[in-house]
Amino acid sequence: MGQKTSKLSNEDISELRKETKFTNRELHQWYKGFKRDLNGGELNKETFIEIHKQYYPFGDPTEFASYAFEAFDLNDKSVVDFRSFIKSLSVACRGSTEEKLAWSFKLYDRDKDGYISYADLLTVIRSSYKMLGKKVVKFNESDLQPEQRADRIWVGYGKKLESRSFERISHAEWADISNLSLDVIGALTLYNDLI
Repeated sequence: MGQKTSKLSNEDISELRKETKFTNRELHQWYKGFKRDLNGGELNKETFIEIHKQYYPFGDPTEFASYAFEAFDLNDKSVVDFRSFIKSLSVACRGSTEEKLAWSFKLYDRDKDGYISYADLLTVIRSSYKMLGKKVVKFNESDLQPEQRADRIWVGYGKKLESRSFERISHAEWADISNLSLDVIGALTLYNDLI
């Protein structure tokens, strides 16, 4: 995809314009920064975590960034090339709710079994609380504990709290916008303010 050159080709730009919600100018800027900041033009998990630490200095983004990295790694190569990065960033920051739900499934399916269990959900929510830092972010009274937020999301997907140990959310259920609650929307908008 033009990784060897310092500029994106017209063909690359054309393809990425169709696949993302970025302008030509934005794509060139992101590419220039990506190539400048990343030796070799690929983003590894350690660097991804360090970037998150810059954006979330009052918390500990290590776990969440590790999970998010896997969602950005569209090719499952343990490195993120520019195409995967910009496509994921586009969805995470500017995608429709439906696109964000489909993309975020990989983030929440922690055990990679094709479903989101309550344990998967709670793991990611806990990591997002750690990332944001409780001293800086003022959570609503009902959001003081990650478990409370996970419970509300779980019930929002039509699951019973008594079934947390064995029931799961399928990809189709997760992506069904009719199940959407404010808690899920909040979970999908973590990257909205980055660009």
